[in-house]
Amino acid sequence: MKLAELRYEISEVDKDMLTLFLRRMEASRLIGLYKREHELPILDQRREKELIQRQKLLLNNEQIWPFYRNFLKEVMQISREYQKK
Repeated sequence: MKLAELRYEISEVDKDMLTLFLRRMEASRLIGLYKREHELPILDQRREKELIQRQKLLLNNEQIWPFYRNFLKEVMQISREYQKK
């Protein structure tokens, strides 16, 4: 494959990720509203640990896992920040 083709593939994946990111942020917004209405804390460490463990099992790739774990943690941090607003 040529570099231009690979970059095009990245651009297409980025479009898909944007769509999924927007879906996730809307779900996060609604969760934030629910938590505020029910006086629940934004951070649920148990839930985040469960999510990370479940994703590790789904990925089943030790080489790429540390990178994906960091990605998940960053997305969860962004979601928490959004829920606070």
